[in-house]
Amino acid sequence: MELNYLRVFFEVAKVGRFTEAAKRLNISQSALSRSVALLEEAQGVKLFERTKKGVELTPLGTEVFRHCEQLFQTVNKIEEACRGGGETVEGPLHFATPDHVINYLLIHTLQSFRREFPGVLPQVQIATPEEVVELLLRTECEFGLMFAKIVTPQIQFEAIREEPMALVVRSEIWRDSKGANQQQTLNNVLEAVGYISSVGAHKHTRPTRVLLELFGKLPRIGFEISSQEAQKRICLEGGGVAYLSRFMVESEIKYGTLYEIPVEGDPHKFKLWLATKKGHVLSAPARVFLDRLRAQSGLI
Repeated sequence: MELNYLRVFFEVAKVGRFTEAAKRLNISQSALSRSVALLEEAQGVKLFERTKKGVELTPLGTEVFRHCEQLFQTVNKIEEACRGGGETVEGPLHFATPDHVINYLLIHTLQSFRREFPGVLPQVQIATPEEVVELLLRTECEFGLMFAKIVTPQIQFEAIREEPMALVVRSEIWRDSKGANQQQTLNNVLEAVGYISSVGAHKHTRPTRVLLELFGKLPRIGFEISSQEAQKRICLEGGGVAYLSRFMVESEIKYGTLYEIPVEGDPHKFKLWLATKKGHVLSAPARVFLDRLRAQSGLI
């Protein structure tokens, strides 16, 4: 079976249109169509259904596509291994991540990495998880690191580490809202200042489930903002109750600026996900940096 024909099939299957796949592979559309036709003819199968909007995979085509994903991941690893022996770790290290991930989890690792490889130039784009996925799809960064897994067919995810959450409020607000018991105090706090939410997060399935588990019902939303770092700052100013990764607020809890509200059972733990575009070969700086990050993880 001709590997180049499979590459063409794989690219068409990913984007769903012959014209787009031809542009990505930098070949003519006629050459691309012929490669797909030759693959189908040689194997005596039908892999695509042609439609007005593009192409759709047949059941067999879907199975072949899954095998191609595994095949080309292996091919990429072989290519990386062959290059690795004489490759210099230098050049841009381009990735995207939300602000709290870079501020609290990556600064030390990045600085250590730069000292070891002074020829590497970190280029970090601060973005929401949805924006990270868009950047990856447009190949405007090599990888993303985020606590939300945005399910997209062309993006693959790997769990890097796991972090517990903390429900916090400014300590004075908790003291001034004392009720007959903890639940009453929490109700008083939420009535007074509300909950600090990501924009629209209380409407999405997973965040709604988390909020119901925390409060028993959807709380009054007092502030919506996508930045986790900004949520913390608003919480510190007394703007509401926030549910944040514990690494963000440990020192404020320790010194009494923020009060950690006890929650029933164990706090939620969210995974830090490494997101990459399927089929994309990472540069040497990206591969080596991610190896350092994995080595620090409790999951890998």
